[in-house]
Amino acid sequence: MGIRLSGMISGMDTEALVSALVSSYSLKKDNLVKAQTKHSWKQESWKAMNTKIYSFYSGKLSAARLSKSYDLKTAAISNSIYAKVTASSSAVNGTQTLKVEELAATGYLTGGEITGTDGAKIKGSSKIGDIKGMSGITDGALSVEVNGKTTKINVDADMTVNQLVAKFKEAGLNASFDEQNQRFFISAKESGKANDFSLTADNASGLSTLQNLGLYTANASDTAEYEQWAKYTKAENQAEFQALIDDAFNKSKVDVNARAKEYANKYNAAKKVVDTIDGDGTITKAEGQSTEEALEAGITGLKSKLATDYADYAVTDAEGKVTYDTEKMKEDGKLEEYNALQSKISAAENNLKLYQENKAVMADMEQYVTIADDGSAVAATAEDADQTKFAAVQAVVDAENATIRSKIEEEYTKKAQFAEQMVNTSAAASNGAVRITGENARIVLNGATFTSNTNSFSINGLTIQATAKTAGEQVTITTSTDVDAIYDSIKSMFKEYNELIKAMDEAYNADSSKGYEPLTSDEKEAMSEDEIEKWEKKIKDSLLRKDSLLGSASTALKNAFASVYEIDGVKYSLSSFGIKTQGYFQAATNERGVYHIDGDSDDTVSAGSDDKLRAMIASNPEAVVSFFSQLSSKVYDELGKKMASSSVSSVYTIYNDKEMATEYSEYNTRISDMEDEITRWEDYYYKKFSGMESAMAKLNSQQSALSGLLGQ
Repeated sequence: MGIRLSGMISGMDTEALVSALVSSYSLKKDNLVKAQTKHSWKQESWKAMNTKIYSFYSGKLSAARLSKSYDLKTAAISNSIYAKVTASSSAVNGTQTLKVEELAATGYLTGGEITGTDGAKIKGSSKIGDIKGMSGITDGALSVEVNGKTTKINVDADMTVNQLVAKFKEAGLNASFDEQNQRFFISAKESGKANDFSLTADNASGLSTLQNLGLYTANASDTAEYEQWAKYTKAENQAEFQALIDDAFNKSKVDVNARAKEYANKYNAAKKVVDTIDGDGTITKAEGQSTEEALEAGITGLKSKLATDYADYAVTDAEGKVTYDTEKMKEDGKLEEYNALQSKISAAENNLKLYQENKAVMADMEQYVTIADDGSAVAATAEDADQTKFAAVQAVVDAENATIRSKIEEEYTKKAQFAEQMVNTSAAASNGAVRITGENARIVLNGATFTSNTNSFSINGLTIQATAKTAGEQVTITTSTDVDAIYDSIKSMFKEYNELIKAMDEAYNADSSKGYEPLTSDEKEAMSEDEIEKWEKKIKDSLLRKDSLLGSASTALKNAFASVYEIDGVKYSLSSFGIKTQGYFQAATNERGVYHIDGDSDDTVSAGSDDKLRAMIASNPEAVVSFFSQLSSKVYDELGKKMASSSVSSVYTIYNDKEMATEYSEYNTRISDMEDEITRWEDYYYKKFSGMESAMAKLNSQQSALSGLLGQ
């Protein structure tokens, strides 16, 4: 657009004239903008309405389809001191008896108070040797057993208190050290007898450790542990003792075939590098050359290649160490090749190390090792293999197993001997240490005994949370249909439905806004904010008036709620349960689809009527559940059809959102085209007026010249 000069010669208001000349085009553009604005408001109105519909559809209505939403039970106990009881839908109505004989307990050890060697406070960071009586301890052997798993802990003077706490935690316990009270606190992670723990000493130093750390108590659980081990010192129990050792050994021993396979895999890993890397300056195996020699020579060759090919990137520090400038390599596009070569060197060095570590038993390994389809090595059995060569592996495994068995025998023998001392000697308990053993909860329901490692029991639809022993007293549990809960569930669904159907009818029956259109900027300048708000509200309230999609959805909902269902030969409708709409002439225009529940104290329309719904729930809950689950399913299906995806609408959308979005974009195109048309005509008229101004300027100039010649 060029510079527009107006009326300088003629004195005419060119801009006003041009504006008047293109006013018809400007009016068309304004109308398009208004139409688009109105279209946008309608999109917003539909979006808000769709949100309400979908919220009802996916929330209350969806839940109401399921019988479990109504099949609610309530349980009451005659004395809530002893237990808390809740009932699921599967609980049987009636009265049951209950006794609480034992509450569950968690295994707990409150340590005795400890002191430092110099009387100072012990901290988590303090050394164990700083605790009185623990100076110089090196082999405080302890055993922690949790859920059948035994963990060995060796306490020494250099270990910190926090490290010991961490060891207890690793063994499966809750553990902490209270710096303020100077005590250890240890407990099982779960309640119940099966989840209890034992903390015992394995030797005299271990006993001293427990005592000086305030962790020794002569409780029944730990005493039983000592007695169990002490019996293994007796001649008559040696067969059982050896069986115990055999069991531990069998779990720990090395299998010869597994070890051969391990060696074979290592061998093949090293051999694979030699056999597969081609001769590009990397590893190759010469005739007569051993695997080890090939690897050593290959590594030397690879490093030589590295030094030669990347000499330009080598950086030598003051100590003569060579590194490589990878950033420069990256700039030059050589980093990928460099990394590949370094990987080959690293792989070869790793395999050489593996080979050297195992070469004593890997000699001629390939003669009795095969490679499986998946590339792994498979060791032959001793029967199939060359016995002489296999003996190399067998000898190594036998030596390892002999060491393993010897250690187990030594450990178990010492433990048995120490346990015998503990049984025969009265060891003083730690000062102030208290041990609570884990116990199961036990209740008697209707004469039958039940146990649990917690205080919670789930029995035939009841959840019983025991809280105190009944001490011989018997309490009763009464289970019944939860009439209030079912009533409230149905009432809640209708409350949301009523709000929705009223909003839909209000939008559909809204007053006409004929003669009202969105305001332009100029029109708004002539009005107050309050006037503008009222003007636009008038339009927005009427946007869904008589909308066919909204009307169709509203009708579908009303028809579905008017359905009749037969249950056990009896036909039921909503009116059978005292749920109905007002008469056509009694109800307000937009409340003719609203349902009222007889006897609902919150509803002024029906509060005075008999509470038929509540009575039906109490007398025939099965019929109530069946009817409302069927009704809700039908409404859900009908509404789901309206919200199905199509070429013009998205899924779970009741209006043509896709189509409306396309129409909005089309308005943008039409408005843009009209703006171009206005600009084109403005340029045309300004050019005409500019030509007129130029002609008049030329005429004025000629007149001035003529006047000068005539002496005027």
